Amino acid sequence: MPINIIDVNEETFEFEVVNYSTQMPVVVDLWAPWCIPCRVQSQSLARLAQEADGEFRLARINVDEQARLAERLKVTKVPAIKAFLDGRVVAEYVGVLSEKNLRMFVDRIMPRTGSLLLVKGNSLMLLGEFEEAQTALEQYVIESHSEPAGLLAYARLLLYQGNGKSALQILEHFPTSPESALSSVLLPVAKAYLDPELEKIALDNPLESAFRNAIRLAKRGKILIALDGLLGILKKDKNYRAGQAKAVYLGLLEVLSDDHQNVRQYRSDLSTALF
Repeated sequence: MPINIIDVNEETFEFEVVNYSTQMPVVVDLWAPWCIPCRVQSQSLARLAQEADGEFRLARINVDEQARLAERLKVTKVPAIKAFLDGRVVAEYVGVLSEKNLRMFVDRIMPRTGSLLLVKGNSLMLLGEFEEAQTALEQYVIESHSEPAGLLAYARLLLYQGNGKSALQILEHFPTSPESALSSVLLPVAKAYLDPELEKIALDNPLESAFRNAIRLAKRGKILIALDGLLGILKKDKNYRAGQAKAVYLGLLEVLSDDHQNVRQYRSDLSTALF
């Protein structure tokens, strides 16, 4: 058995799991010999632990043999997994996860040297160096197995570049996570980019003409100018297009992100226009 895969019991749990998790993440696999899904999940976890080569410890608990420990951990169904970090449970799941989702569960608690790629990609995006940003973010998304923060940054980059189709594919299937709320803010921008009607010029309606022009400008990367146009519309009609103008405005602010030097002012301008 690999050194980073161990069986633990009530006597060794405190030292081998709780204390050990101050050094590296520990994933606890709670299983029973009679549980067929447990066998499949346990094999997948062992494979991931071997691939990780010491980046996390897999601790296995047979709940039949360790009933008191299972009760202490409040386990009533198996299979179940719990992730410990710094002496406490930071993630848990009851039931069977696909290997892809199991990998994502493990990846989210692993320390990442690759997170520098995410910082680099976001910084390059702010500098307008989109090709370099794309290289960094694509690499991060691959290495992090589609970690939500990376997906969100990549969707922002795609929208900055006017690629609504690829951004929409990410945003419509965005994983449930703390970043989900921000991903939904980006959705109206992606949908507006793909609306063929907005490519046409509206000669008979100044507000509609301004709205469509703002979308075209945003798709060409001229987001600040697009925001100015949308702000002018909202000053005249705060609910223009049943709220679409406001939704796109907020979405474009998220494309820029709060790290952009102008976003705070544009949020203030929006509040003034609406209230």
